[in-house]
Amino acid sequence: AALVTYSDSVQGFTIGHPGPWTQDSSFINGVKFVGGDDYMTLEFITPPAGADTMTYAKNDVAAVTSAFPGFKQLGDITASTEVRSAIIMGFTSDGKSAVTGKTFTAHNERYYMPLADGRIAILTVYGPENHYDREGVRDIALTFQVTK
Repeated sequence: AALVTYSDSVQGFTIGHPGPWTQDSSFINGVKFVGGDDYMTLEFITPPAGADTMTYAKNDVAAVTSAFPGFKQLGDITASTEVRSAIIMGFTSDGKSAVTGKTFTAHNERYYMPLADGRIAILTVYGPENHYDREGVRDIALTFQVTK
């Protein structure tokens, strides 16, 4: 699906999301969009003093493990060659369809993008393995911009 730009003037960012997806307004630590069994979140954190983006991402594995049942990291946490300064963690987890109630394996990616003010924007894209589109996830990450 074509990406539609979402703008948040209060938090000062824009990001693209698949057009048919809808915003989950109950998500308060950033923004969340949902489309069937797929979703994306964009949240902002302030890392501990002295922690660069790679260090934060590696230390975040424990939190991601507890947040995503059945977590299995895919390969190493690496610097993106396509999204400037981003660090990427790929992983699978257990999922359950909100549509059918059936279980599935989710193939997920998490982009850690350092911001000029010292925060890190964390983009997580989640969905059933048979929906996984590496280029589509990358394209979402490429649309992220700070506006203030």
